[in-house]
Amino acid sequence: MKSLSFPSFKNLALASGALLALGLFWQAAVAQAGQPAGQLGGVTQNMPLQIKPMPQEQEIIRLRPGELPEVTLTSSMLYRILAAELSFQRGQYVAAGSTMLELARETGDRRLARRAIEFFLAGGNLPGALESARAWVRVAPDDPEAVSTELALAAAAGQTSGLATALRKRIDDAQDKSSAIGQAVAVLARMPDKRAALDILDRAINESKGRNLLAAHLALADMAQAAGDAPRALSEARLGLAVSPRSEEAAMRVFEYGLAVDPDKALQDARKFVAAHPGSRRLRLLIAGQLSERGDFDASAAELQSMAKRSPEDFDLLFMQAQVAYRAKRLDQAKALLDQFVSIQGQRQGASAPGATDAPAALADAYLLQARIAEDQGRLDDAVEQLGKIEEHATRYTSRMRQAVIRARQGRIDEAIAIVDAANPADDEEQTLGALTAAQILRDAGRTADAIRRLRAVEAELPDSVEIKYELAMLYERENKLAEAEKLLREVIALDPGHAHSYNALGYALADRNVRLPEALKLITRAMEIAPDDPFIMDSMGWVKFRMGDTAAAEDFLKRAYRKRPEADIAAHLGEVLWVRGQKDEARAIWKEAAIREPANSTLLETTRRFGVKP
Repeated sequence: MKSLSFPSFKNLALASGALLALGLFWQAAVAQAGQPAGQLGGVTQNMPLQIKPMPQEQEIIRLRPGELPEVTLTSSMLYRILAAELSFQRGQYVAAGSTMLELARETGDRRLARRAIEFFLAGGNLPGALESARAWVRVAPDDPEAVSTELALAAAAGQTSGLATALRKRIDDAQDKSSAIGQAVAVLARMPDKRAALDILDRAINESKGRNLLAAHLALADMAQAAGDAPRALSEARLGLAVSPRSEEAAMRVFEYGLAVDPDKALQDARKFVAAHPGSRRLRLLIAGQLSERGDFDASAAELQSMAKRSPEDFDLLFMQAQVAYRAKRLDQAKALLDQFVSIQGQRQGASAPGATDAPAALADAYLLQARIAEDQGRLDDAVEQLGKIEEHATRYTSRMRQAVIRARQGRIDEAIAIVDAANPADDEEQTLGALTAAQILRDAGRTADAIRRLRAVEAELPDSVEIKYELAMLYERENKLAEAEKLLREVIALDPGHAHSYNALGYALADRNVRLPEALKLITRAMEIAPDDPFIMDSMGWVKFRMGDTAAAEDFLKRAYRKRPEADIAAHLGEVLWVRGQKDEARAIWKEAAIREPANSTLLETTRRFGVKP
């Protein structure tokens, strides 16, 4: 749970302009030159920048306690700043960070140290970022952001010796101890070992003067939850509520963390708190959500109705009631509630200036749910109409793609493609989504060649799009063009070495064709290292093991995959392995079970035909 608003360490924004760092010294350089800001050394802001080293120039740095240093911007310094920025733009993060760190040390300017941290973090170089943070602290030892950054990076790097003592001292020295505890949590949040982080926080807080504060107990509760220690999380939340019996934050944690220990007791405690504090909106929403998750839709709706009576202008509650009714499959009731909600939000939108309310976003959510209800009821034209009402920027494009998919379901393929083409993507992400949507529609309609042509055109515009290359590879594999598919999949792996499904797809393609099996095994093994619990990768591993003659291992992998994802493709493979191993009755049962769910699955039909079995 993240409802407690602790300050948190944030990676500094990575600026894109190569002249950003140059601006750090612009005013200082102007002051040194004694010229107006629009002109420096005879060069106006509109003239191209030319760097000409001066034979006798000197770098003059005047340090002033508590203030930024006065720095004479020499051509050498300017060149190094530009070189660092350009290195960063080219992805040479270590070179960029090292140059900027060296400059920070020479000038004593904390802004350059911060910029060095950005460069090192962009390249995932934690030691370099930590070294830059320490340079920052040396320049500004009383800067709380500098100290927090150094501690956070040290924790992330596993350098935790003395960390509990340092955090305890910061808590004791702080006037606002709750805020200092929050900063301690932010420092430790970067540690990958959450149990070790909990131990450090425990020592830091319980040895400090803030150990009995509400913030202390809630911080320990949150860290215990992150460490997977549900009983400790609940215990600390209860202690927090004892310290501050009216705290909704504490009550929310008692409820949420208690669900993992004793759900019924957690619900009982939450209702007891709400009875005493009926205005606890967030806790009551958690209760309603939990009741809905448990399938107690009547109780969930009753909770929301009670809240609505107390706060009749809380219009969001009307939408939440519609969501509960939808989950309960009371579609007509959900639609009626949404009609009320749309009417109210429409009035709000009409009575306010554009952008003054959240009504457009609220209406978009309502139209989406209205469309889902219409789909569930088989009113596909109505679903398309509801989606067409959405003009809110964040959801407009995805709504148009949903319209296209629905038209494709109706068999109106050309109309579906026309909707995609008319949607006008606003950025690369939307262009990718549109291309993938159109390709899926064309592929499912049996127009694979059209889908390939469309994706090829988009790939030319977005040559680094992993999504486009992967989908295009899958289309080529479907057309049995293995060479083209392999080329694209290897390009995806080069762009994203952690893309498990590319390793898996290529390995499976080789295994299914019974070629280059050792290479296929290596690829699928790599995929499994990245995503060990993925059932499709388990299926591939079972299939390559079968192709290589290890039927016992094949059966084990395929059974695990089928338990996780009982789909027809996996059932076809598992049944074949069982058949070959002499377990024919079990094979027939699995094929029959899969055929009930997916009677037209081509892999299942081809497999059962080969073995002369009617599923």
